[in-house]
Amino acid sequence: MGCKIEGLISESVAMLDQNASVQEAAALMARQEVDSLVVSSEDGIIGMFTERDLLRRVVGASLDPKTLRLGEVCTRDLVSISADSDCHQAVLKMRSNGCRRLLVYRGRDFTGIVSVTDVASAMAEQRRGKNLLVNLVGGVTLTVALGVIAMLAYQLPQMLELAQRVSGY
Repeated sequence: MGCKIEGLISESVAMLDQNASVQEAAALMARQEVDSLVVSSEDGIIGMFTERDLLRRVVGASLDPKTLRLGEVCTRDLVSISADSDCHQAVLKMRSNGCRRLLVYRGRDFTGIVSVTDVASAMAEQRRGKNLLVNLVGGVTLTVALGVIAMLAYQLPQMLELAQRVSGY
């Protein structure tokens, strides 16, 4: 079975209203030890705020995080994926959209986030499992081949003697 997004979803997602201050967002991210949070409004999810947004749009722009509203600096061009998608689809979507996180939906319901790190780790683990199987099959094949060679080498003197008797030499 292939790598599926459904098993990788971070369901406990930090979320704040767009009217919260950037200072509140940074504090929440620090408390929950996350590098991003979902920004919401009364209409639903409107954006995502990441450490990169904080660095580039707030600190780098010398703006005051205490007075700046989250909705003013969050990333709004969100990219989503269905929970039943596979990891390869997620990688292609992230690559084509230049993003590191995807919002995951099951139908119209938001279920969480999946990051490029989550997907890469899952794909590496799946690959490791395949390599283990290939190595196991290769090892068994080599063991059988060496056993046959050893058996033939052990029987070689008797086979030569039989060949000499049959041929009359």
